[in-house]
Amino acid sequence: MTEFEKSGKLKLARADFAKGRRRFWASAPLFALISLMPANTNGFREYRTWTIEQLALATTYVLGPDEPMLAGEVSAYDLWDAWTRDLAVAVTATHVLVFRIDSLDGQPRRIALVGRAADVKIESHTGLYGYLWPALRITGWNGLWTIHGLVGEFEPGPVLEAWRQAATGTVNAG
Repeated sequence: MTEFEKSGKLKLARADFAKGRRRFWASAPLFALISLMPANTNGFREYRTWTIEQLALATTYVLGPDEPMLAGEVSAYDLWDAWTRDLAVAVTATHVLVFRIDSLDGQPRRIALVGRAADVKIESHTGLYGYLWPALRITGWNGLWTIHGLVGEFEPGPVLEAWRQAATGTVNAG
């Protein structure tokens, strides 16, 4: 269990998500006129925090306590009345890991990529019009993964910086 779960914040995030879904449908006829309407993002910030904590635990489980996660990010896809998460990236002092998440309420369960940071490429993409649907593209020895983000909730900078430092061997230990 993460600290987020132990504190009861996950239960509150789930309630916020459900409340946002109800609000979305109550106002859907009004929004039907608006193109590119964003999904209900209620609760995502909290789910993102929880997922980052899960990534840190999963990374320690896979690589051991001597190689902690330096930065991570979670993928989010817009759905009509909600969002979902399916991938996440974690960067350590020497490795990049891409995890598959089994469901909205699930955990990082499967590893799609473990590679040395120097052998992996991570690029930031700003998406449509330089604003909508930002993403991180991770290319490794066995494929390409795109970590999509929600505008206002996506922070690719720490992942890119940690990866650059890890790839060049200049990770700041402090």
